[in-house]
Amino acid sequence: MIRRESRPMWTVTLLLGALLSAGCTSTPDKDLDWFDGGDMKPASAETLQLTARVLASKGETARAEFVLDRLQRDYPDFLGTYTEAAEILLSNGRVKNAISRLDRGLQQFPGNGVLLNNRGMCHLLDGRLAEATGDFEAAYACDPADADYVANLALVRALAGNESEAALLWGRVVSGSDVDRNLEIARKSRPKFANASAPK
Repeated sequence: MIRRESRPMWTVTLLLGALLSAGCTSTPDKDLDWFDGGDMKPASAETLQLTARVLASKGETARAEFVLDRLQRDYPDFLGTYTEAAEILLSNGRVKNAISRLDRGLQQFPGNGVLLNNRGMCHLLDGRLAEATGDFEAAYACDPADADYVANLALVRALAGNESEAALLWGRVVSGSDVDRNLEIARKSRPKFANASAPK
């Protein structure tokens, strides 16, 4: 998730004052905004990410993927390149493609907790409990205080049958009644993961 922080009001006020006092000076064409006749600047990573998100929300997945490919090509050092792509691919049921995109992200950002956590979730949705567990353990090691990492590690512990450890982990981030509810859901879901990991 990208954190957007608002600019303090006094900074905005000072900026407006400076712009007003500089109103008589001319600006070279190269510094003009495109709408004022200046050169068009390339889209920023944040703009491309938001564009892909909006297109995907409208169901225009082909266009969203085109934008995501451009984001990958132009901004490989931007974390949102990988998280946004994986989220959009996942929302279209393309779990393996989402994992592949997160794998690329982890090549660029080795050991990144967000990417590991997201890939763990993809593995879990794909029924691959061992792979999900490895990713959730690695994400948790990055930040043991992150509530998402704690909860996801608790989930895979519960799905593997280690309810005592799961309860301890969940107890750090949810109420006691929610711990009991989560354990019950995990018990009902456990056979699906046992069947998915059984040799064929």
